[in-house]
Formats: sequence, structure tokens, C-alpha cells
Amino acid sequence: MSLFSRIVLGLAVFLGVAGIVYGVTGHEFIGTPLLLIASACFAYIGLFVRRAVRSAEAAPEEEEPEPHILPTIWPFVFSLAAVGLALGAVVAKWLLVIGAVLFVIAAVGWTLEVGRQWGHGGPSD
Repeated sequence: MSLFSRIVLGLAVFLGVAGIVYGVTGHEFIGTPLLLIASACFAYIGLFVRRAVRSAEAAPEEEEPEPHILPTIWPFVFSLAAVGLALGAVVAKWLLVIGAVLFVIAAVGWTLEVGRQWGHGGPSD
């Protein structure tokens, strides 16, 4: 078991015990579920890392070529969509619509571009 997974699982146990103690001794009801949810999240991360490390140790050492994707404009469009969504939620609803449309366009465009590059062995084919 890796050191990181031990630390995270230890933190999960600590937060679980702290949540139970807080639930028994506390006078408000918000902290207990938050501590228990945090405990469950850390337990999930710890178990996932432990499983990933074990499967990596058991897997044969094969060199797989790393896929190369050329730079693209779509992450920038995603950031513009995020700004539109955030401003639309706070300022005006029409910005929310523009942000949602930009988000869909960026998601479809990026997916099609990456699929085209992977599907044909690269952008030059």
C-alpha cells in the first residue's frame, strides 16, 4: 500500500470518528453530515489510489505510445463559456444562455477535433 493511500485512509478514519463524536456531543446538526461525507470522500480516494497502485504493480511493463493531440482553441472557448455561465447566474439571464450555447459548442467542437485526430492517426492524414 502506498504512503499516500495510508495517509488518506487514516484521515478518513479520523474524520469518521470525529463526525461520530461531534454528532453525539454537538448541539448543531450541520457538522456531523459534513464530517461523515468528508470521511467517505477520503475513504473513496484512498481505496482508489490503493487499487490503482496494486494494479500498476501487477501489470506487465509495456511501452504504449502516448497519443499526441495538437494545440486547440477549444479550452479557451470553454473558459469563455464558464465566464458567461458565471455572469449569467449573477447578472443577467441572457448571459447564461450565451454561456450555455458556448459550452455546448466547445464540447462538441473539442470532441470532434480530438476524435478526428485520433481516428485518422493524426491531423496530417
